[in-house]
Amino acid sequence: MSRRTLEGFVPSRLSIARIDKKLAQGELALRADVSTATISAWETGRSTPQVDRLLRVAEILGLRMDELIDVPADKRKLGTLRELTGQTQAQLARSVGVSTPLLAALERGHAKLGEAIADRLAKELGVSVTEVREAYERGRARPPLD
Repeated sequence: MSRRTLEGFVPSRLSIARIDKKLAQGELALRADVSTATISAWETGRSTPQVDRLLRVAEILGLRMDELIDVPADKRKLGTLRELTGQTQAQLARSVGVSTPLLAALERGHAKLGEAIADRLAKELGVSVTEVREAYERGRARPPLD
């Protein structure tokens, strides 16, 4: 399964929070059910976590996802809104009653976002319908060709 990079993940915030909680990488890894090497790779920026694993780590550290993922509100796409809730595409799709491929296409801006789905997404993501529509449009925007 292909996973997109977790945009806006700030490795230093993870390491600072872990140190503030007086946890060794190995102890955090054990509690989060990942390897110590995985925690190290996240903290050094060599890799980015999968959103569901990052949620588990955030919960252990007593953090909100927006403390580890920094994307300005005016730059957030649908995928970012989902990640800020700690949900995978499959989890969110199931919650709003759409297929995972449809949600993936919506996040890429390759499918039409109807009113009913926008309403359900807004409710599940804890944002306004306007925020959902704006995030969707950001996902549809393509850089100009040179």
